Amino acid sequence: MRLADALVTVLRDLDTGYVFGVSGANIEHVHDAIERLGQGRLTSVLAKREDGAANMADARARVHRTLGVCCSTSGGGMMNLVAGLAESYAESVPVLALVGQPPAALDGRGSFQDSSGIGRTVDGQALLGAITKKTVRVTGAEGFWDLLRDAIGTCLSGRKGPVALLLPRDVYELEVGDLPADWPAHLGAFIEPEPLLEQDVAALFDRLREATAPVLLLGHGNRRSCDPEAVRVFAERTGIPVVTTMGARGEFPHDSDLYLGVVGEGGHPSAAEYVAKSDLVVLVGTGLAMMTRRALGDWDPARAGAVNIDLGEIERSGLADTTVRGDIGEVFRLLERLRAERPFTAPPVAGYELTRFVARPAVPVPGRTGRKDEDALLQSEAVRLLQEHLPQGGHLLYDAGNCAVAAMHYGSVPAGSSSTIALGMGGMGYSVGAAVGAQLGSPEGTRTVVFCGDGAFLMSGLEAHTAVELGLPILYVVFNNGMHGMCATRQQRFFDSRITAVDYTPVDVSTVARGLGTPDRLWVGSAGTAAELTRQLDEYRRHAHLPGVLELRLTVEEEPPFASFMPAGAPTVPVPGQRQAAVSYEMTGSAL
Repeated sequence: MRLADALVTVLRDLDTGYVFGVSGANIEHVHDAIERLGQGRLTSVLAKREDGAANMADARARVHRTLGVCCSTSGGGMMNLVAGLAESYAESVPVLALVGQPPAALDGRGSFQDSSGIGRTVDGQALLGAITKKTVRVTGAEGFWDLLRDAIGTCLSGRKGPVALLLPRDVYELEVGDLPADWPAHLGAFIEPEPLLEQDVAALFDRLREATAPVLLLGHGNRRSCDPEAVRVFAERTGIPVVTTMGARGEFPHDSDLYLGVVGEGGHPSAAEYVAKSDLVVLVGTGLAMMTRRALGDWDPARAGAVNIDLGEIERSGLADTTVRGDIGEVFRLLERLRAERPFTAPPVAGYELTRFVARPAVPVPGRTGRKDEDALLQSEAVRLLQEHLPQGGHLLYDAGNCAVAAMHYGSVPAGSSSTIALGMGGMGYSVGAAVGAQLGSPEGTRTVVFCGDGAFLMSGLEAHTAVELGLPILYVVFNNGMHGMCATRQQRFFDSRITAVDYTPVDVSTVARGLGTPDRLWVGSAGTAAELTRQLDEYRRHAHLPGVLELRLTVEEEPPFASFMPAGAPTVPVPGQRQAAVSYEMTGSAL
């Protein structure tokens, strides 16, 4: 078997499903092999840029609990992968990147797009090595199968993350032999098990039994464990309440009486207050990054425990004095066995009411003359109207900025839906391509909704064309206020309202989007009032099988519900019908 064919055969038989990329001279062998050998089980997805391809692979891995795969050619193609792979590295997402290279025989001899690191050439291995768990340059046929096994295992084992394979053009045709007899049959078989110290689990169990107000703070690391349901089972049988980080909003059923909300900069003030008063907070699958920690006030490690496959951030920051290193699913299975032997129930949470900040107008940005009409659409109002349209059992993706914070704070996750936001590198435009990776491979009838700003759309909006090309039912909701809102908010607060390098000539998003597809392939709408938005949503319901772009024309700004920006004692309101909004719960994906 030739090397290119071997790569594709393995990815096909492991049910990775898709290879996201942009073709070119030094990766076309891989695309040709997919065309010949994919058998409808492995498909090439043509992105518009390589960073979009990396974001697609990232979301594919996050949402479907599988190995995401992306590819690029050399030179600029390789360079464009960087932002996406860096996000996967920061957020521990298993992605395999196949990166074409010029022929090895021409390294340092003037080949086009040389990144061998010889002479004045870019060192591709060092560059990608800084944003992956491992980057390996394939130099020949010998040892190929061991190299590929190690690459996949490295992606999936321990703290998951990306691995890059650099593939010189002259290795694709090399004969590597047949698939080894002991080759793993599924992705889970590549995972190297982490040793679990049962005495550490027992120590945490004892603290949970003794606590008078314990709470589990659940992070998105739970989704990449061997058994994401194990936390829910333990919580329900012990009555321990759960809060989530912004990145893990879909990891616990919102209709559960144990769900207390989201903590972090865009979280619920009531949830932050409860955590602050708890006598034991167990960090589960989260390193408590500053986007979460800053909203929780003073942190006392003496009242904290932690469960994570990698305790690095927790140990470096001294966040918990009772820690368990291990796969979250395995740890909570053991905790449940201990509970069965020594049953206990946590004291009930009495009188808790989930709250949000009251939406309020923002201080006008100097030099901007927005509409003063009383019926001008407000950001919080748009989120409320959109909530009724969000899919159960679907996917929600949030981009960077004020619009994402508002959409998360004023909205909720319907039953069974995933919720994804890129908080590792926090790159604008992530959600546009990522939605493709989330939607692909979902059951028929699944829908995806993206919340992004006009700035993100200007950066990566053409990836919506990929959704059009594939006929994916993704609705891109674009909050159009003609500026980078979060940057403007900070400049008003910290730079005496000197607004610079954040606003631009207004863009007609709906007109731009209309050029991405004919009406029979792409629905496009625009709304500047609540009445218009209601009409547009009613119309889109009749076209929800199509991709859609819905522009929200926002001429009046609201203060973003960012916890750090809120004054002490900022007014809050109860979240209406939170526990009635979701009627069932089901985790999506089971590949790992």
